[in-house]
Amino acid sequence: MDKVIIKESVRNLVEFCLKKGHIDNRFSGSARAVDGIKAHQKLQADNERIYKNYEKEVYLTYKFEMEKSVINIEGRADGIIIEDKIIIEEIKSTYKNFAYIDDLNELHWAQAKIYAFMYGKQNKVEEIYIRLSYVHLETDEVKSFEKKFTMFELEEFTLKVLKEYENFILFINKQRNIRNESIKLIKFPFEKYREGQRRLINISYCTIKEGERLFVQAPTGIGKTISTIFPSVKALGEEIGERIIYLTSKTINREVAEDAFKRLRQEGLNFKSIIITAKEKMCCNDTFDCNPENCKYANEYYSRIRIVILDVLKNEECISSEILQKYAEKYAVCPFELSLDLSMYCDGIICDYNYIFDPRVSLTRMLESNGNIVLIDEAHNLIDRSRNMYSATLCKSQILNCKKITKGKFNKLHSVLGKINNYFIDLRNECDEKEVEWFYEAEGPKELNKILKLFLKESEEILVRGSKFGGYEEILQLYFDINAFNGTMQLYDKNYVTCMKKESKDFQLTLFCVDPSKNLKEYLSKCYSVILFSATMSPIKYYIDMLGGDEKSYRLKLPSPFKKENLKVYVSPINIRYNYRKKTLKLVGDTICSFINKRVGNYIIFSPSYAYMELLWDKMNQRNINNYKLIKQKQGMSEEEKTDFLEKFKNNNNLLVFCVLGGMFSEGIDLPGNQLIGSIIIGVGYPKIGMENEIIKEFYKENGYDYAYVFPGINKVQQGVGRVIRTETDTGRVLLIDDRYITNKYGVLLPNEWYPINKYLCDNI
Repeated sequence: MDKVIIKESVRNLVEFCLKKGHIDNRFSGSARAVDGIKAHQKLQADNERIYKNYEKEVYLTYKFEMEKSVINIEGRADGIIIEDKIIIEEIKSTYKNFAYIDDLNELHWAQAKIYAFMYGKQNKVEEIYIRLSYVHLETDEVKSFEKKFTMFELEEFTLKVLKEYENFILFINKQRNIRNESIKLIKFPFEKYREGQRRLINISYCTIKEGERLFVQAPTGIGKTISTIFPSVKALGEEIGERIIYLTSKTINREVAEDAFKRLRQEGLNFKSIIITAKEKMCCNDTFDCNPENCKYANEYYSRIRIVILDVLKNEECISSEILQKYAEKYAVCPFELSLDLSMYCDGIICDYNYIFDPRVSLTRMLESNGNIVLIDEAHNLIDRSRNMYSATLCKSQILNCKKITKGKFNKLHSVLGKINNYFIDLRNECDEKEVEWFYEAEGPKELNKILKLFLKESEEILVRGSKFGGYEEILQLYFDINAFNGTMQLYDKNYVTCMKKESKDFQLTLFCVDPSKNLKEYLSKCYSVILFSATMSPIKYYIDMLGGDEKSYRLKLPSPFKKENLKVYVSPINIRYNYRKKTLKLVGDTICSFINKRVGNYIIFSPSYAYMELLWDKMNQRNINNYKLIKQKQGMSEEEKTDFLEKFKNNNNLLVFCVLGGMFSEGIDLPGNQLIGSIIIGVGYPKIGMENEIIKEFYKENGYDYAYVFPGINKVQQGVGRVIRTETDTGRVLLIDDRYITNKYGVLLPNEWYPINKYLCDNI
């Protein structure tokens, strides 16, 4: 039987097999890692002066022939000293008092032991010394422990670690082989393909095989989720890629993705999938505090996690948040951290966009693998989401509050906060002088950046002590916000602007990522293959440009699989621009009443804003609308309230439902059959005029108006219309209320499937 080939780093090998201890979110500071590197470099420089024969960062690699595998191990030893004896040095940095540091840390010795064994085998030595050196980050003092080992001792230790690792990897490899054999036998889980579905499957598979990107505009009802998951699974079965990562921003879309995996399991697929849910939602405690003193699930997490991972992988296929919490209770481990650790060994991962694209929370371990097949659902949403991910904001009120907290307690920090506050005051005065509410510049705030770095340094010295004081949490939060702001400054280029804005009594400074395409492209380049799909990716060139594609990116536009006559689209050319809304409100109400009485059933009225929805709601409640029950969307609805709201469509006939266009009910919900027979769209989805949209408009020049207002607006309209026809047997009606729909500009943006579009006038009653 052929042996399994495994490649691993010394560090990952040792951490997987030997890491113990707690999850601890108590403050350590971002400078900790940087200071650690400097400490390494200083000791290495000292060694170069002291020893004649010294090498630093020595690359070592060795091939271990195991019973059932060949394990290729590689890494860099911190230092090797060759004098009258050979010393392998492992350097660690610490803030701990040396009185509390001993030579009992197995993990710290382990890495050096494996390096020593690799070096000894290659250089045919009988014995070798290992020096474990601790550098104190505040004093630069060094405390070292040195031990002599024979090659027999090192070999015994190394092979023991490798055997444990081999057992786990062979289990994973066996699971993968079972998965691949099952993939060969699975068939498409539906009796027949919808029109265009087979084409989407074939092109998706070819894209994955070639390691390329594909942008897909495929109408609602074609079955985009299963049509991208199925070819991705088939690719995995042929060892193309390592795992599937399905990205979506909505809970209901995660359920659709998991349902697709379940259907394939019913066809015989053996496949591990996991849903990653936000940390706050997964927490088993009432209060959110991830440290071993306050959370039993954080205590000794790393000492138990290997057993938990094996237990879950042996017994579960579909790993939901409920299953994760069950194992979390059984073993007393953090369910969120468990989900992240498990995800490395799952075949499919379902999670939010930010776990791949957001530099603050992205799955770094996952992105180090180049075998990720990434499927991006409702990809049109990624533009605004990525703008937020790559932007950062600071508020004057937060600065001032922390300045008050530090007064009389921390003089240096108080002084720095005073300088930051003065910077904000100057910006606010500039707004007042210009007699504007906001303005922006094309350069980053370099002078402020210097002061912010000083704040980070001074606050770290206070926070790292761990002693709580009045206002500690506020200082800590400001530290994180300023750290994120500085991180965004590292990304700042021609795609950014700096925004200054008066916000009620506050003042905000924002590094605004106007064009996120460059940042997205960088993250997409770390993926093996990417398929971005949406029902409303039109005009497709706009979305390719904004989402990190280029002229070489594959693109596919598919027609609706449903009969055109199943959806009747009408337009009522009423002026509902902002200044005319109250004047035309009665006419809009009359038109809606006329329209819904032509065919009675469940309708959603999508309003351009909450304010308009309330006006229309009041107007319609004053009328005697026969046979209809009126309900409306509330702001800030919870998931439970949203579920109850959607249940009303199943349990009631003749609902007239008031919602906001672009809100939680205008996309990603499935109301087939008579649950919804019509949508009424008021307006063209025009986004609110504000600072960010005006900046986008100016940034893109001749395309600016379309990029800021028209294209995002028409996307919302298409999403709202897409709620009506969900299956081959659905029939429905749509009324578009706005005179802009009859202009050439909007006419060419509406899908061909909606034509012919007939005018609907109120006097048709």
